Amino acid sequence: MMKRIVWLLSCLSLMGLSACEFDRHEQHEARHNLSYTLKMHHIHMLINHALQMSAQGADMNLQGVDHGPGMLMKSSELLKRAMSGPEMASLHKLGNANKPLMEMTHALADKSTLLIEQMKNLTSKSENKDSIRLLNHAIEVAAAGSSMIMLGQQGMAGDIDAVMVNHGQAMLGEASGLLQNVSEESEYKILVNQVVHMLIGIPAMPVRPDDD
Repeated sequence: MMKRIVWLLSCLSLMGLSACEFDRHEQHEARHNLSYTLKMHHIHMLINHALQMSAQGADMNLQGVDHGPGMLMKSSELLKRAMSGPEMASLHKLGNANKPLMEMTHALADKSTLLIEQMKNLTSKSENKDSIRLLNHAIEVAAAGSSMIMLGQQGMAGDIDAVMVNHGQAMLGEASGLLQNVSEESEYKILVNQVVHMLIGIPAMPVRPDDD
């Protein structure tokens, strides 16, 4: 009888250890997924800020303001830092390179790089300045809206998170509407249109289960 009791106690002890090990594994997975999500959020917000800076620099170029080229150079450097820094390298090393969100992030960065290069060519002598300003504003609004949504999605501030997300979505809608106000199909507009629609598509992706 005593041997049986000892055996039962041993089994229960082993079951308890297994359950603890399972819990630790689940907690590790949750921390890993949260880390990936937050890191991607922050990388996206760096890209968004680079786009906001570039739109402002482009407008300065149109006005002939000397600060414009410097703003565009800084935006290029920030974009490069976001995409080629050790944080991004670490995410790739952990096996995230082929995830849909990561692929979209690289596509956004590539298009943003092309757009910023075109912005550097703008001058006070550029044609269709009003249309270009509208397109630049669309970039700024979309980038700001995207960042607001991702910040709200982090769930750190209770009810105000929903306000952030809702306002960010409204800003993305405004950016889409601004694109429709520019009739000519220039190469500049095509690039802006591509970047804006990527910004519209990215915010929802970091919280998708298949990307964690």
